[in-house]
Amino acid sequence: MKKLILLMIGLHLAVPKTALACETEVADELSMDLEISALYPNPNAGESEWIELRNLGTSPIDLSLYTLEDSTAKPWTPSGTLEESKVIEGFSFQLNNSNETVTLKTMHGEVVDSFSYASSEKGVILYTDTTAEVSTEAVAEVPTETETPESTPTPSTTPTLWPIFSEALPNPEGSDSTEEWIELYNPHGETLVLNGLFLDDSEGGSTPHGLTGSLAAESYLVLSVTESGLTLNNDSDSVRLLGVNQEVLWDIPYTGSQEGLSTAWFGDFYDWTEELTPGSENLLSSAQESSESTEETEESPYQDGDLSDQVELSEIFPNPEGPDAEEEWIELTNGGSEPVNLGNWILDDGEGGSEPFTLPDSTILEPGQTLILYRTETGIALNNSNETVQLSDFTGEIVSEIQYESSEEDQSYSEIQIEEVQSVQASASGLGQSRFSTWQWVTPSPGALNPVWKQIKGEVMEFDGSLLTLFDGVSTWSFKLTEQEAVDDLLYQSGNTLLVQASAQNGIYQVMHSELLETAAAGTKTHSFPWGFLISASLATAWIGHERYKRRKSWHLGAKVLN
Repeated sequence: MKKLILLMIGLHLAVPKTALACETEVADELSMDLEISALYPNPNAGESEWIELRNLGTSPIDLSLYTLEDSTAKPWTPSGTLEESKVIEGFSFQLNNSNETVTLKTMHGEVVDSFSYASSEKGVILYTDTTAEVSTEAVAEVPTETETPESTPTPSTTPTLWPIFSEALPNPEGSDSTEEWIELYNPHGETLVLNGLFLDDSEGGSTPHGLTGSLAAESYLVLSVTESGLTLNNDSDSVRLLGVNQEVLWDIPYTGSQEGLSTAWFGDFYDWTEELTPGSENLLSSAQESSESTEETEESPYQDGDLSDQVELSEIFPNPEGPDAEEEWIELTNGGSEPVNLGNWILDDGEGGSEPFTLPDSTILEPGQTLILYRTETGIALNNSNETVQLSDFTGEIVSEIQYESSEEDQSYSEIQIEEVQSVQASASGLGQSRFSTWQWVTPSPGALNPVWKQIKGEVMEFDGSLLTLFDGVSTWSFKLTEQEAVDDLLYQSGNTLLVQASAQNGIYQVMHSELLETAAAGTKTHSFPWGFLISASLATAWIGHERYKRRKSWHLGAKVLN
């Protein structure tokens, strides 16, 4: 017996302690030894966005204990184990091509790492390590022996200052293929670097022409069609300046060109002129100069309309799936109780944008009515990013203005009314409600009144992947998740306190936006039954019954007196 015991002890001592645990075992404690090492926010066609995480420590990390989120602050939980580095795809949010921040947090909301960038290029990877290669086609970008070493690479961000449109000749007396030209002007007091800018005609037209070099202060740059490859249409077209991500910096449309006339900028308006001045200051033709005095007394063919602070911008559609030139639109709404004549009101997309559009005096908005103004009518080309839209009355005062930094394809930027609700009883009685408005990217609804969303704050009681139940302290609320709302088990775990904004249709609430306010404390018990709701409902029922009894008794007494 003693020999057997000694043998077992010897075998136990002979086994290395490290063999008693799996080498790939993940530590229970949350590690801070990880980072966001790279992003791919602007993929080529057929590719997907991704985020790369790197383990800076020596122990494997369980990614299900962490969340990733973009600037929308909607947490998403990855899965799997991180040994050294891992590329994450299929996250619930979409990375913007510019002005974006990606944040890595623990399941308790503690920030582990974040990665911000101002802009991105298609097919280019963004690294935290700036010495790393940054292109998915790096091999193709290596300079060959025939390339000149003096060539300046395209910058990764759009310059902060750029030239303006000055003049263009779309319909020359000679050959269109050789005699057309476009002129740019630098109005700034400093030299402009042109690398990173592209000159283009209307969307779907010629291939954008990349600008290079510099343009001295108060100087002109004339580009012939043989140099730029931009062929301008004679009937209608536009001249556009694009940034490094093909964002529209300005868009100058024109219609009805005449042979031998150029379209030019004269400080505060565009017009056709027979005085062609490539490389120098623009000149009005004599016929235009003689008629200018007449135009001064007739600034607009329309009569002034009404003054009102009840008409406002209510919805904007800048980035349709189809052609922007045909399907972009801007919506106005009269929120007042009186009709408003919009004669000589001005719609504009800000300084350096399209030519302002003047509304005719036949434009009358009835109370509650909406008006859709398409780009084909106004000539206003909306940028997909960094855009401002303004509505001014006939005195020039801005009555409504909206700005956005980036757009979502086939989504409209819409003013949504948010109605805060405290409980079911408050909602039914109209008590405890307050309203405010916010702008959100939603499914377009041209010509229809914008939706009203409910806002409820409550604790998660149950979530089964498609149905969410909240308890606000008195009442329970049930919500369905829309296709746009990402399913995040970590966000919807029991005991979390959420702020939910939901649309209501036919008595069914659908989550449009959800925000984590407070994470459930460890060991917190969730509500298994809404006792507060039951008690409140019972008291309300008793009060209503008592009031009915008093009214019935009063009525009987009155009847007796009459008899």
